[in-house]
Amino acid sequence: MKKYILSTLLITVILFLYGGLAQMLPWGIPSTQVITAQSGEQTEAFQAPQEKKMEPGSLTTEKFDEVMVGKISTLTTDKSFSWIISAPVSRYNAGTYFALELLTQLLVAICLNLLLFLTKQMQLSKRILFMLVAATAVVTSIIGQQLNWWAMPAIYGLGVGINLIISWTLAYYISARWIIKSEQ
Repeated sequence: MKKYILSTLLITVILFLYGGLAQMLPWGIPSTQVITAQSGEQTEAFQAPQEKKMEPGSLTTEKFDEVMVGKISTLTTDKSFSWIISAPVSRYNAGTYFALELLTQLLVAICLNLLLFLTKQMQLSKRILFMLVAATAVVTSIIGQQLNWWAMPAIYGLGVGINLIISWTLAYYISARWIIKSEQ
């Protein structure tokens, strides 16, 4: 049991750190467009070097927050179709982000540990191949749908997918090689 707890903690840390560092790659945060249209002082959490400031009311109407916040919406203009996910500004807080990301990676680590347990009878190379197929299926399913339905920019979607495959493989390999070893 200690091996599985250690493995879960190690995988969680690897995924959390890799995920954070990978957001600094060109297909992560730098690929996003930041637009603000606020009447008061700029909200510090949203400041970014690539920020485009627009006059209040030039992008939204007074009803935008009332209609959009807390929902996934679509907006169609004469020339574009947009998926919009809106949340209150107060939701965007670094502490909350990190806590939820840590929880997310812990849940992924538990799933990867289940795969490690289920593949203990396999050779290391087959275990890694099995995990690569699983990670590729996850990426194809989730990112593929976002590329298709949400028209997510390919550089961001493919980058996130590759980051997921690399981080899962790295974490899985380290645990499979040194903690939850093959029983062959």
